[in-house]
Parts: sequence; structure tokens; C-alpha cells
Amino acid sequence: MSAAEARALCANLHCIDEDSAGDQRALDALGRWLIRFTPVVARGWDDNNTDSMPSVLFLDLTGSERLFGGIDRLIDRVKLSLARFGILTQMAVAPTLGAAWALAFTGGVPLAIIDSALLSATLEKLPVESLRLDDEILRNLHHLGLHRVGDVLTLPREQLPARFGPSLLKRIDQLTGVLIEPLSKLVNDPPITAKMEFDAPIESLEDIWLIFEKLLSSVVAELTCQNHGVRQLRLIFKPDRGWGLPTITRTIALSRPHRDRATLLNLIRCETERVDCEHGFVRFQLDVPLHESIAEVQTQLFEQRAVEEEIELDRLLQRLRARLGETAVIRPQLIEAYLPERAWRGTQDDSQDNATAVANAILPPRPLTLFPMPIEIRVVCEPSDDRTGEPRQFTWMGNVHRLMHAVGPERIAGEWWRGHHHTRDYYDAEDEAGRRFWLFRVLHTRGDHTISARWFLHGRFD
Repeated sequence: MSAAEARALCANLHCIDEDSAGDQRALDALGRWLIRFTPVVARGWDDNNTDSMPSVLFLDLTGSERLFGGIDRLIDRVKLSLARFGILTQMAVAPTLGAAWALAFTGGVPLAIIDSALLSATLEKLPVESLRLDDEILRNLHHLGLHRVGDVLTLPREQLPARFGPSLLKRIDQLTGVLIEPLSKLVNDPPITAKMEFDAPIESLEDIWLIFEKLLSSVVAELTCQNHGVRQLRLIFKPDRGWGLPTITRTIALSRPHRDRATLLNLIRCETERVDCEHGFVRFQLDVPLHESIAEVQTQLFEQRAVEEEIELDRLLQRLRARLGETAVIRPQLIEAYLPERAWRGTQDDSQDNATAVANAILPPRPLTLFPMPIEIRVVCEPSDDRTGEPRQFTWMGNVHRLMHAVGPERIAGEWWRGHHHTRDYYDAEDEAGRRFWLFRVLHTRGDHTISARWFLHGRFD
């Protein structure tokens, strides 16, 4: 029916544009409010026909009925609370998620409570629309005269997938409880924040440190109750309105969840030193927009030193970022590439989840100092007809390096998709002074079928 036809039938009709995103946010907000009755509240969906499915919320009442004196009293409380909001509901309670949805959608009564003993008899009387099937399967079922769930259950089970597809058997199993349908509960993490306001501006840096120390104590206490640690900390400085200055926001990112007051307070002090406190501030706020669970890991006796060094490195990186900025510190991450100068990239992510498998691969020795691009050098080699003799001497930056040892070659092929068809032969070479270098040779075939060699210096083993 069009809007004009609807207004013709009802002159006082008020039309509102569809807002699917707004409706979804409102449904999520209602679901989070219902968490007061049970900790598990999930939003309902239909895999095949989401557009025509009404707004559905699932509440897992397992164990919650004991707090309200029984399942009947709990349902009455939920129904009364929604009625006070003016929300019209169709509710059902059943042992399975699929049965509860089917009873609420097709029951025809405001509330239906079915226990396990009456489940099978009740499901057989439901129409096939309660199975959450797409329109094509429903038309085929009606064409064959199958209008009730009981009619479908009488058919041989092994013939259902061949005639109606796999979704029919899946929905039947979800309805009867043979196939468990998991719930993805709504996340309801209240914001962790603390703030203090003053009548007069606070200009002293030492006073600001004391203020944030008190705010941090409140934040850490709340994190301790949740067994969480800070991954991101936000500092908000609001100046006096008389100066007309904007609010200053500083964000501190941590490489791993932290709840240690000394560590967090040191980072806050480093960050506040970068804030201009000339005119002072009247409001200070400390937010934790991102926090994660802290896993207590028991280390072995001989691993304690390595763990302490890793923690100290993380603290160093956090202090450098607090003083120099988030983009000032990066870490190299190995990536899949043939050429050594392309086999890494800089990343600001300290987590190991994004590391590729090549990071854990066993690689030959690589130099600590790798030049961004190879440097062409002059090399004297052992005599060889095919110019593949080992290097014995090379000249670099006006200095002659006589080589005592050369391990190789390690052959690395070029990247054909970049137009580099030449193969590199790498050598780990040591000169008479004990300095180690990473050299490689590239062979070229000329038009007269003669072979020429070019040598490059790619890194040093410092």
C-alpha cells in the first residue's frame, strides 16, 4: 500500500521515514536494559529472510528464575517492565531457541510457556512458517499439502535434504533441540571514567599530577573488579571558558593490558609535560576507552629473566610514545617477499596476532645492519670460467677489505612480477679485521653469450 492510499483511508495518518539503523540501535539499547533480568541477552536474526523478520530479542533465563522466585514471576516482571515503556510484545518461553521464536511468532497469545514434556506435542501443531524458512521452500511445502510442522516430521528424514535443501532439516533440528543454536550476547561494557572539576583554574604541573593520581586510583579500582587492564588511556583537559580555548585531549596507547599504578602514572606524567598549562584547567577527566582481560601467566624459573626483559622493553616503548608521539616508534615485521630489502615493513601494532608465519620461520643468518638498497662495489674473485668464484677482496668507501672466509652462496631469486629476473648469490664474508659483510653477486648474459658479474654490498654483521 502506498502512502497516498494509506492517507486516503486515514486522513490523520502520520508517516515516518524508515530508519533501519536507528531501529537497530534502539533494539540493542533495549536488550542492554534487559540485562538486569539475565546476563545473556542476544539479538535475534533470520538467516534467510531478515527483512520481514520482526524485532526479536532472546533472553537466556537459565538459572535466573531462582533470583525472582520462579519462571512465572520472572516473566511477569519482564512483561510489566516492557508495558510501562509502552512496548507491545509477543513473548514465549521454551527449552530451545527455535521453539521460543516459533511460539512467539505464531502463538497468537501474549505469553506462552512450554516445558520439555509438552514441547513435541506443541510443535507439531505449529504452521511451517514457524521454521524460519525462505519463501521458495514454504511454497513447495504448501504445494505438497504440508502445512504443519507435524506433517513435515512424518516424512522420512533422509529424504528432506534432497527435496527441500539442507535448510529445512537444519531448522527442524534447531526447533527440537537436536542442533544447538548459539547466542551472541550483546556487549554491555559500561565506560570506565573518572573526573574532577574546580572553580578556579589549576596551572601547576605538580597539582595536575596529583589530580590524575587520584583519578587513576578510581579507574584502577574499577579495572581490578573486572580483572582488566588498560590498553588505551585518554586524558581530557578542559580550560576555563573565559579564555576561549579548546578542550585538550591526549591518548596513551599501551602494548599490553596494564593495571600497575606506577607504570600508568609515569605515562600520564610524561604526557602532561607536553600540555601547555599556562592558563590552567578547571576540569580533568580520565577515560579508559579500551581495556582487556589480564592473563596471569606462570613462568618457569629460567624464563623469568626473559619475561622481565620483555616487560621492560614494553615500558620503554610506552614512555617513548608518551614523550615523542604515537607515530615516533615502530617495529619491523617480517612479510613474505623474495628480496631482503622488501621482506619487512614498519608497524605500530605491538601485538603478535598479526604476525605472519614467516616471522617464525627458521632463516639463515641475516646482518643486523641491512642497507635500504644494495651498494655496488668492486670485488676480486677466485679465477673461474663462469665467473662464479668466491670473493677474496672488495673495495668500499675507499677502503680495501681482504676476505679471510666466505660462506655461500645462498641463492635468492628475484621477483619476476617486478621485472627483476636476475638471481642473487649471497656470501657471508669476513675480512682480516674480523668484520663480517653480506655480499651478493648478479650474473648477466650479454648478447654475445658472454657472462659478466656485478657485486653489491647489502649489509654488515655489526
